[in-house]
Amino acid sequence: MKKVLLINPWIEDVAAYDFWLKPLGLLYISSILKEAGIETYLIDLLYRHDPELEAFLGKQVKDRYYGTGNFYSVEIEKPPVMKSIPRKFKRYGLPEELFRRKLRRHIDVDAIFVTSMMTYWYYGVSDTIRVIREELPDRPIVLGGVYTSILPKHAALHSGADLVAPGTGITPLVSALEFLGMKANLNENFLEELEPDYSHYERLSYVVLITSTGCPFRCDYCFSWKLWPAFKRCTPERIVNIIEKVYSERHIEDIVFFDDAILIGSEFKELLKILAGKNLPLRFHLPNGLHARFIDEETAYLMKKVNFKTIRLGYETSNAELQKKTGGKVTNLDLERAVSYLKNAGFSGKEVSAYIIANLPGQRVEDVEQAINKCDELGIIPVINEFTPIPGTPQWQRLVNEGSLPEDIDPLMLDNSLLPYWWNGGISEPALRMLKEKAWRVRKMIENAEDLSRIWK
Repeated sequence: MKKVLLINPWIEDVAAYDFWLKPLGLLYISSILKEAGIETYLIDLLYRHDPELEAFLGKQVKDRYYGTGNFYSVEIEKPPVMKSIPRKFKRYGLPEELFRRKLRRHIDVDAIFVTSMMTYWYYGVSDTIRVIREELPDRPIVLGGVYTSILPKHAALHSGADLVAPGTGITPLVSALEFLGMKANLNENFLEELEPDYSHYERLSYVVLITSTGCPFRCDYCFSWKLWPAFKRCTPERIVNIIEKVYSERHIEDIVFFDDAILIGSEFKELLKILAGKNLPLRFHLPNGLHARFIDEETAYLMKKVNFKTIRLGYETSNAELQKKTGGKVTNLDLERAVSYLKNAGFSGKEVSAYIIANLPGQRVEDVEQAINKCDELGIIPVINEFTPIPGTPQWQRLVNEGSLPEDIDPLMLDNSLLPYWWNGGISEPALRMLKEKAWRVRKMIENAEDLSRIWK
């Protein structure tokens, strides 16, 4: 039987937090390969509850908000491109000596598959592959994931992998197995027929699921709709089966949905209705920017009945003109209506928040302040999400054509935490810091029980 080692790489950045981060694509790949008769192993360098990490630290790693928490990190040398930026550069994830120890246990694997996420995290990917190459020099390394799909040529030049396999679904797997000379029948309908393979984890604080792939919207700053050729759904019954299985087998309390467009269509409401009849002692979370206009009275009621604890709405900006330019996903009226339904269903201000994108091209400080004020007025938590230009999006192309961004820029410098330090096309770093502090003050007020009684009466 062929053996494949799957690796979720380090993050190297100025900031990172385990906000329910699991390598979902890699876990589906594990299930697809197992069904095809290929044995899989996983090294997740971002696994905070790894027993070897806890032994290394001499203590159990604590969770914070419903299973989220801080990664172990070490400060490392800054890449030359960011030497002038006054931020520390860190590696987030398992210590290198633990990683090397784990790799030495897998000298008999036939290949190594590494995934990737943000394009500006590529330094962590290349460092991960460097260590793999040093420990297992004769094993072929295949790199897939979001970074390779957005910047395949950059990944081929800078990652150190033997093969870069861009794409989603089984497309990168087909390329990888062909490159490796492995023959296997791969399940194209994995979303409906398989499930993410969480068997690799000894301890889990939460489970991340998706009920769909792709997105029917065409927001000009987003790449999701370009990653997946079509918007596909899993049946509600299948999702419920997976939830019941992970609850019974792993005693998980927190289920997190990371769909890009979970409210589109009738399937999510049907899922809620089925879950409402199950009475499972679970908490559910929706952190990925819900489309506020699709929240109606019944959906809000069902989410409360099923015990959703995190509702993050995609607000983005209060500026009507910018709302239209970026895709017209939400208006101020949509937000007000959604919050009203959620409030009437019994949700508290602690459970409802709204993403506000700061630093959009053409955006003023006053636009962000107005959005924060709107959240304050509605009694929901404002969450500042700093803009990141994503190569290949319509917005990216406009910025390049206008001369606002160099096309050959190091992707690290597009990191939303670094962009304000050098980019003249947006809001300055001091102004962004002021906006974050304002949002934080609103958050603390809403989290105060006395203020909640005033706002949510």
